[in-house]
Amino acid sequence: MALATLPDNIGARLTLASLLLEESKDDEAISLLSPPMNLEFTDQHSQKSKPWWLNEKVKLKICNIYLAKGMHEDFVDAIFPLVRESLYCCETHKQKVKVRRRLKTRDLNERVKVLDTHAPDNLFGGFRPVASSSDLLKASRAKKLLQKKEEQKAKAVAAGVDWQSDDGSDDEPSLREHREAPLPNILKDEEHHHLIVNLCKALATLRRYSDALEIVSLTLRLANNIFPADKEELRVLGAQLAYNITEPKHGFDYVKYIVQQKPYSNAAWNCYYKVISRVSLLYSRLENRDTRHYKFLQTMHGKLKDCVPPILISAHQLTIASHHQDAARKYLEAYKLLPDNPLISLCVGSALINLALGFRLQNKHQCIAQGMAFLYNNLRLCESSQESLYNIARAYHHVGLVSLAATYYERVLAIHEKDHPIPKLPNENPISKEQRPGYCDLRREAAFNLHLIYKRSGAFDLARQVLKDHCTF
Repeated sequence: MALATLPDNIGARLTLASLLLEESKDDEAISLLSPPMNLEFTDQHSQKSKPWWLNEKVKLKICNIYLAKGMHEDFVDAIFPLVRESLYCCETHKQKVKVRRRLKTRDLNERVKVLDTHAPDNLFGGFRPVASSSDLLKASRAKKLLQKKEEQKAKAVAAGVDWQSDDGSDDEPSLREHREAPLPNILKDEEHHHLIVNLCKALATLRRYSDALEIVSLTLRLANNIFPADKEELRVLGAQLAYNITEPKHGFDYVKYIVQQKPYSNAAWNCYYKVISRVSLLYSRLENRDTRHYKFLQTMHGKLKDCVPPILISAHQLTIASHHQDAARKYLEAYKLLPDNPLISLCVGSALINLALGFRLQNKHQCIAQGMAFLYNNLRLCESSQESLYNIARAYHHVGLVSLAATYYERVLAIHEKDHPIPKLPNENPISKEQRPGYCDLRREAAFNLHLIYKRSGAFDLARQVLKDHCTF
């Protein structure tokens, strides 16, 4: 009855919505808090005052209902524009703009006098004035500024805006518009902090990773006094978003924070390396280099001498850059800390073999022998698995020992490897696209390489038979 008489009364509308929620009438509460369907009524009331459906309390109430019912898309559509605009308004108000020093109008007139050559008593009227190029440039700019000031003054007078007098400080309209944030207490209220966290989670659920990462970045940049629990959750969420996004330009800070909190966690370092690999790929396309990553790895390695992941990541980066000698040095440093790790033995062997194929190395045979020793150590640690046998065959093939390579390729063909689940990070979204059966089996790769050896040696029948047996469906 109250709403029938006073439809714009916010308190009555919110109270009635709470009563409907207590009676489990969620749909009626949502329709009560939703904007009206007739737009004519909306336009008439928007001119007098702010419509009730744009009120902060009404928006928060209906968003809480959407969130409780699991309606993530409706929740995001209702609150995301308000949160985003509020954060940008806060950023605009906090931003300190360095005002550029403005010239007085009389100074501009003095400069323009250089171009004033139309005096009747001047013998050289109409000719180019005798002045330096810098003075002519200043005079031209001053003339354009004076014209711009006249246009701004005319517009201000037409709009009824007061124009400041020429006191040498500013010649622009004195009216400056400041947008008001839709949620004014978004950085001060605990309820709003929880709302931002829930919004980012909902955006991540809808796979809108860029929007979610934008909200996380703005919130952490602006809210210095945010609650510690919310700040921690936002940083962890930012790291997960940076892991899933295609081009995570701003994901470095979040994954760096996670690694600093858990420096001995392999999952944290895996997430860090995936994000950094994407960032490095992006900067390589732009012909630029992000040095934050290298400085951070050096800092972590200096603080934690017994932490292996930063050493391995540094070595991987050196391998990508074809600095195999430096990479081998890093891998050997990691090998001293974890001698029984099969991955480190594989990396050391690969680095030494790649180093042996260079032009500057003198003792190439010794380097190849050392690299093969580490690969055989990997074979021992992996208990003669198909992958370790394939790595040895590929190494022999790479250095030209094709008879030994063929032997190990044949051993790979004799082993059938079962498919294993692909490791995922905690809280990572499952991959919708299913892998084809046999994605862990290396027999097709081994058969193709073996057929190349047979073909190069002239055994074309053997090459065709290997392809027919293992590389056809």
